Amino acid sequence: MRNYILPDATFVARSRDGIHLKLIESLHHIIFDVFGANFSPPISEQEFYNRISDRSKFPNPTVFALHGALLNAVLNNDTSDVPDLFRILKDDRFWNHWEPDDFSIKPLSENTMHSDDVFLLKRAFADDVGLTTTLIAPSLQEVEHGTNLVNEAIQVLTQTAPDWMEELLLLAKQIYFAVAESETELRFAGAAVFDAYGAVLMNPLGFRSVAATLMALIHESSHQQMFLYHLDDPILHNDASAAYTSPLRRQPRPMEGIFHALWVSARMVAAAEAILKSPQRPIWAEDLHQQQILAYDAFRDCEQTVAKHAKLSELGQDLFESAQETINAI
Repeated sequence: MRNYILPDATFVARSRDGIHLKLIESLHHIIFDVFGANFSPPISEQEFYNRISDRSKFPNPTVFALHGALLNAVLNNDTSDVPDLFRILKDDRFWNHWEPDDFSIKPLSENTMHSDDVFLLKRAFADDVGLTTTLIAPSLQEVEHGTNLVNEAIQVLTQTAPDWMEELLLLAKQIYFAVAESETELRFAGAAVFDAYGAVLMNPLGFRSVAATLMALIHESSHQQMFLYHLDDPILHNDASAAYTSPLRRQPRPMEGIFHALWVSARMVAAAEAILKSPQRPIWAEDLHQQQILAYDAFRDCEQTVAKHAKLSELGQDLFESAQETINAI
């Protein structure tokens, strides 16, 4: 059986091609077919295709965020934001920045980014429980400290597990730093959403060490990897409103969240194992091993709940078994 846990840059690259095409098709339909009758399209159809159809480049996460905002307007039958979203679409600047060539690390701030991009990304990353709904930029000291830790983590991953690095570049090349506005304690560690595909949100207040930072990168990027399996086929058939507890986490949460937690935990264990087995393992290997143990315990916790309550599709069952087999072999 195929191992879905271990990195597969070929699969991710092929999936990105499909995502790009789906994004073009969906944006075109929303702009010209759904809203075109009541709102004057901000650009012509030819201009639209000229701006987004270059297959040698991949759209910036803000393009996904704008698409998500327009799609939500359709699904919620609320067009109040459409004029502002169309204004952004009309701006040549918006279309002139594609995915960066290498890792890009920046605070989610109007001091370093255009205000439209910050608006779109904050909207995309906002969750439904209030953890990421009031984001602000970290202090300059926190940004510098976080950037140093991320860069060291990336360097170690490149040296010890190049296949994981190759895949990471395809999943989350853009790293944004933010903290919660009223943060007196760590309220969120990070976030990844399909409406900002190609990016992850990270809270540098949670960067206690290089090992923890590296595992956070694997964690958030693994959410992006899991989203690729949701594109065409369902993984779960559980009622989205149903919530479940687990031995280590008594707060009920939907099965999709539990399955994602299982998945990213399994990937963290596997990535740590690859680094720890490398001849170039870092001097902080013991710290990484402790992070691996935490991820292993989280996987086993989620595993019990998924095995007992998940209504898995055929693909979902394959993914679950792949995760189990990978962890059992470590």
